[in-house]
Amino acid sequence: MLNCAPDDDEDSVVDLDDMDECLHKDANVADILTAEAPSHSSKPAPPQSEGDIATPSLSTGALAIGNTSCRRPSLTTFQLHRPSCPRMFICSVVGFVYIFLGLLLLGLGSRLQHNIGNLCSRILAWAIVFQYPFYFTSGSNVRNLIMYGMQPEGIGEIFVYGTWTYQRFFELTKSSVKAYQLLFFKLVAFFVSSTLHCIYLGEKYQFPGYVLIYPAVLISHMALTNTVIPKLWQPIDAEFHRKSGPPTMGAAMVGFFVLTVGFGLAKRHLGLWAGAILPLVLSAYENIGCRIAGQFFLKQFVEKGLHKKFGMTLEILPSLTITYLHCMSQGARLCILVARAAWDPDDHWWMFTLGFGLVFNVSSRTLWICRCTQLLCGVYWRMDNFQRLLAQAKFQGGYPPFVALFGVGAVRAALGHPWVPNSTVAIVIVGLVVVTILEDILVLALGYFNALPVFRMDEPDAEALRATAPAKFGADWDQVVPEHSIAARLSETMDLQFLAWDLQHNLRVDFPELPLWAHVPAVMFSQFNTVMCLIIFGGGINFVLGFCSEPGYGGVGRGILWWPPMEEVRPCGGEDF
Repeated sequence: MLNCAPDDDEDSVVDLDDMDECLHKDANVADILTAEAPSHSSKPAPPQSEGDIATPSLSTGALAIGNTSCRRPSLTTFQLHRPSCPRMFICSVVGFVYIFLGLLLLGLGSRLQHNIGNLCSRILAWAIVFQYPFYFTSGSNVRNLIMYGMQPEGIGEIFVYGTWTYQRFFELTKSSVKAYQLLFFKLVAFFVSSTLHCIYLGEKYQFPGYVLIYPAVLISHMALTNTVIPKLWQPIDAEFHRKSGPPTMGAAMVGFFVLTVGFGLAKRHLGLWAGAILPLVLSAYENIGCRIAGQFFLKQFVEKGLHKKFGMTLEILPSLTITYLHCMSQGARLCILVARAAWDPDDHWWMFTLGFGLVFNVSSRTLWICRCTQLLCGVYWRMDNFQRLLAQAKFQGGYPPFVALFGVGAVRAALGHPWVPNSTVAIVIVGLVVVTILEDILVLALGYFNALPVFRMDEPDAEALRATAPAKFGADWDQVVPEHSIAARLSETMDLQFLAWDLQHNLRVDFPELPLWAHVPAVMFSQFNTVMCLIIFGGGINFVLGFCSEPGYGGVGRGILWWPPMEEVRPCGGEDF
């Protein structure tokens, strides 16, 4: 019987023909998409001469073929990791606590007429909502992972103080002086970016709003982490650190705000048609970001053999990024629809957006759109493991932004204001929750009843890799790999190329769960950006917290661009910017 499972013996032999057979079996892509794979006949299906026949399914497990599960040979060690519902829920609740406490403190401080008390409440609220969870814990954990290969251990490092500890940096620098210096520099950056609220801008505008504060904070963080710290304490691989920002968190964050701003402009010119464009644009945002993250990891980490420097700690980086992408995408959808409903409650375009979005997302997630494109346009479809992970993350990543929105409503209620500014906002939120749940149910139901399209998938395989050997090495394959283990006989370049291929294209593998700490950045970054988007595009902080009852962008006191202390008689501020 063919055995594709990894052998405990590191010197075990994996025959190329056995590997080809393992990677060419009749595959049910249904198992690519659901929690449980459908049962198959106990007899493995023969290889297809023209490519594998695959019917999509929606599973997190390896493709079950008969009684054999095709898994990686002993050569392969890289794995993608799928998010977990319980862990996503835990992180969402922690994010809710940060949002609730920070915004509540901000709301209570807004009632203070004295500038010093008002500014102190803003600084503390900003630190609780953004600086502490974003910069001190989850953000520093991601950055230290990329720079030094650190992973947080224990609840304290995951949720409370991150990997910013003397012990961690002493282990890193082997010097108590350097460890204290590193902590000092990071604390200085934390203090400077927290006090940007105190910059006085004149009698009329007085202090900056979030449109000015947020970019300034991000720029100050990037300036420190990408220039000062690497020069004083070298990362494990300087080139990888320098290139990692845009493909990991940067592209998703920039794309988030491009989406929200661009949609606001499109809505003015396209009207109802903007509702049809939104699901298409969000899907493109996720898929482009997924490809960028995947290709960056393959080219800059796997194929360069950086696991020899870092170990295997960084293999969770693309999984974290892809989970974060979907959370941000759902946060953008929530922000756009809720902010528009608050701004213009009489505009019911959101009903068309929800209806069309449900049909499009279900069709996309069950691959019927891919099948139709293939039949009508001749566009060839090929799934890889990064797309598999994105498909699986959609079952968990759509809900954290709702928890953040619930935190905003709880703060409004605690301050004595209605949970939502108007009935249309309440209806839109309920509609979004129902559509999100219904979408997941329909996708699972279609997979359960096997109502999914059939593809002929021409996957890259070990034979294709075999064919490249003569060109690369000027020798026959048998001279490069006589008859023994690939891991033992391939040259280093071919070895790394095979690892990259296997991570991306070997669809017969299971995804283990993402560690708890890696859920935290994906959830908290998306929750904070959702709240920030609501403040900027939903009428300002005073309107979001319920002090100001009139939606709009006019008024210097809304906390959008300028932010003087709130006036009791004019909580929205003046009429002009």
